Amino acid sequence: MLRVMSAPFLVLDIETVLDPELPIAESSEAERLPAPPHHRVVVIGALWFDPAHLPRKISVLGGDATERGILEEFARILNERGPTLVTWNGRGFDLPVIAMRCLRYGISLPHYYGDRDVRYRFSPGGHLDVMDFVADFGAAKPSKLDVVAKLCGMPGKVGVDGKDVGPMMHAGKLASVQAYCLCDVAQTAGVFLRVQLLRGVLSSDAYLASMRALIALIDEDERLTDVARGLNRARLLLEEDTASAEVSGEGARLSAKAEDTEP
Repeated sequence: MLRVMSAPFLVLDIETVLDPELPIAESSEAERLPAPPHHRVVVIGALWFDPAHLPRKISVLGGDATERGILEEFARILNERGPTLVTWNGRGFDLPVIAMRCLRYGISLPHYYGDRDVRYRFSPGGHLDVMDFVADFGAAKPSKLDVVAKLCGMPGKVGVDGKDVGPMMHAGKLASVQAYCLCDVAQTAGVFLRVQLLRGVLSSDAYLASMRALIALIDEDERLTDVARGLNRARLLLEEDTASAEVSGEGARLSAKAEDTEP
């Protein structure tokens, strides 16, 4: 019998800009992604799955609050509800950034530091970093979300890239940054369901029920219009090969029929 986790799942993604209080002195370091303390959190996007993997809500944590307000909302949710975190490269970026920025403001994260599974790399119990998991924890070269999302039937990147967040924030386009973040959250959620099927945590029927509910949630949210428009629904619902086989079979029957009628 498949085990159903008792905790809800929180799929999350963050968007950041560089903190001007912490300048990066060396040009060689500036060419790489700066260390976690240098990133100021401007958006945390989140999608909730209940313990049965049914999606319940997608939202921006803290709304239009300051960085402190966003982090306080995240910390409150994490400490009160104790969800299993689901991320794409969350162990390498999102969670270390959140932790360092909570350090900056003196915000407590007892669940993050007190639950061993949340920080233990090889356990999916408290935090499933999907990117790290599908790369066998570094044994294989990791892929971008854009690639794996497309592999599963999601559209991948939809117009905005991470490098655009800074200019968009400076231009006052917070709502656009929030929508971009939620698009990545929704696609991470789709890959997560496929990985749970791959792992055997979800049966095929349970996966299809969860994926149909996720597609419905995406279709209903205007912030996710670009994602909805680019969904390969047949692939997401495991119908693609069946449809291809039916088309091929019909083509073979028509060909055979044509040969039978030839003089």
